[in-house]
Amino acid sequence: MSGKRSNGEGSIYAYRNGYAAYAWVTTPDGNRKRKYVYGPTRKDVHEKWLKLHAEAKKGPVATNTPTLAQYLTYWLKEVVEPNLRPLTAATYETTVRLYIVPFLGTKRLDRLTVQDMRSWLNKLAETCQCCAQGKDAKRPEERQRCCAKGGVLRANPLQALGQRRPDHPAERADQRHRGRTHLQERRPAGQGATGPA
Repeated sequence: MSGKRSNGEGSIYAYRNGYAAYAWVTTPDGNRKRKYVYGPTRKDVHEKWLKLHAEAKKGPVATNTPTLAQYLTYWLKEVVEPNLRPLTAATYETTVRLYIVPFLGTKRLDRLTVQDMRSWLNKLAETCQCCAQGKDAKRPEERQRCCAKGGVLRANPLQALGQRRPDHPAERADQRHRGRTHLQERRPAGQGATGPA
């Protein structure tokens, strides 16, 4: 391939450590803007540039991808608030503000992966939420529940032993079963559930 550009390829040029190209596209809001593609070699950029032109011929193309925080702000305002009850909308807003945006808010939507979601869920499970949100530190000392109270506990000691939480559904089912078995063992023979036969 010669160093000369082909007809119509005036928008492919050397950029930093590789190449860049742009195409004029119509955005979803009806404006015409340049959309850029980048790559390490001219061939890679040329392929991306051709795909971008094909997309532009099909219809509107977004020139920038919002972050998850930007998208969730839009979603809460334009989708949730008009269509759901106020209390439900407030609950969604709280969940987004406290649990999603602090961990994943800076991620671009097109770069959000399953691995990001898994690590977020694991991190959320490991993090003491009252400390992460500053709830316990704001309470009077006699009402503090967790880490802020003397700074003694940094993690649940039962987790190191692999114990299930007592409020785990399987644990509650085991307790009910053990209770029934214990009652059956204590009943004298010949007595049913209602009393003597």
